[in-house]
Amino acid sequence: MSLFGKKGRRERFEVKNPLVIVFRTPDGDNVTHLYPPPEWTHEHYGLLVCDLVRHVARAFKVDEKAVWEWVDKERHHPTTSITNPS
Repeated sequence: MSLFGKKGRRERFEVKNPLVIVFRTPDGDNVTHLYPPPEWTHEHYGLLVCDLVRHVARAFKVDEKAVWEWVDKERHHPTTSITNPS
């Protein structure tokens, strides 16, 4: 996988021990794969979800509450389906 690093340089790296990989298909579907370690439970992934919300808020320079509002809206009225469960 390659990403743009500092100053726009392409960097190559290997993903080792992934926990979650999310990508978009050419058709525009979001695909999520979970790779839980054997000792992990849904509770561990719940913590990852919280971390992701915090990262999203920081990346978009919005209050964490703003992201949680959207999470709650989607949670109560899903607009997408799980097309490729892990």
